[in-house]
Amino acid sequence: MRIGFIGAGKVGFCLGQYLASRSEAGQVLTIVGYASRDPGPAREAAQLTGSAFFESPLALIQAADLIFLTVPDGLIGPVWESLAKSQVEASSFAGKIFAHCSGSLSSDVFLGLEETGAWGLSLHPLMAIPDKYRSQKLLAEAFFAIEGQEPAVTRVKSLFSSLGHQVEVLDKSKKTLYHCAAAIVSNFAVALAQMGADLLGLCGLAGAEAALFRLELNNARSITEYGPVAALTGPVERGDVGTVAGHLAALTGEDRELYRLLAKKLVKVAQLKRPGQDFGPLSRLLEKP
Repeated sequence: MRIGFIGAGKVGFCLGQYLASRSEAGQVLTIVGYASRDPGPAREAAQLTGSAFFESPLALIQAADLIFLTVPDGLIGPVWESLAKSQVEASSFAGKIFAHCSGSLSSDVFLGLEETGAWGLSLHPLMAIPDKYRSQKLLAEAFFAIEGQEPAVTRVKSLFSSLGHQVEVLDKSKKTLYHCAAAIVSNFAVALAQMGADLLGLCGLAGAEAALFRLELNNARSITEYGPVAALTGPVERGDVGTVAGHLAALTGEDRELYRLLAKKLVKVAQLKRPGQDFGPLSRLLEKP
């Protein structure tokens, strides 16, 4: 399969480099190149992947079978519409597969796709991509959620499965909920880390941040290995009303409310871990706003 990228941001950079490395390892795929409104990053990405820089996105489309629109989410629709309007002739997109990697948008963003004879899909790696030069190494272990039109979904799923990835088809109506789950686990963990660091600062222990973050890392490892229920420890898991009440008394404002709401969620997890224990007193404490 010949693969091209329109847009050379973090996702386009990383995915292109990763797929190029798999191509070198003998996989049946070829990176044909990059096209972008900003030629600088596209030329760099083409050089790093041993592919070509295309002055014209339409020329890239003609050279590729699978075209990723790796542009910001808000530009996927407009870029696609511009491409569809400017295609050389009515059938020039026929048989092509257009894809994007947005976690929140579905393939419906490709408006009027059927009229061009092309297929569309979304393929989202369930991982954070903080750096365009190094994050491609993480893609080797990525889970991919895919949705869109057949037979494109089957072809692309088969391709990424052959690279060793777990790929599951997602109902496009659940795309927003799927992205919400990813954002909670990925982004909200950052908010909790900052909240903990702020509280340590109030204790005069700002130098203990590294140890706090190691605690978070080790907990994440336990969740990965054993699952959330088995990994749960602490006062909520023990049903320790006194300690939880002390925590609530020590907090104010939104920090207190955030603790209360998260602790309520943890009670449900604790009940799964200790089904015979009475969590009633703790639940009643956490009902108080």
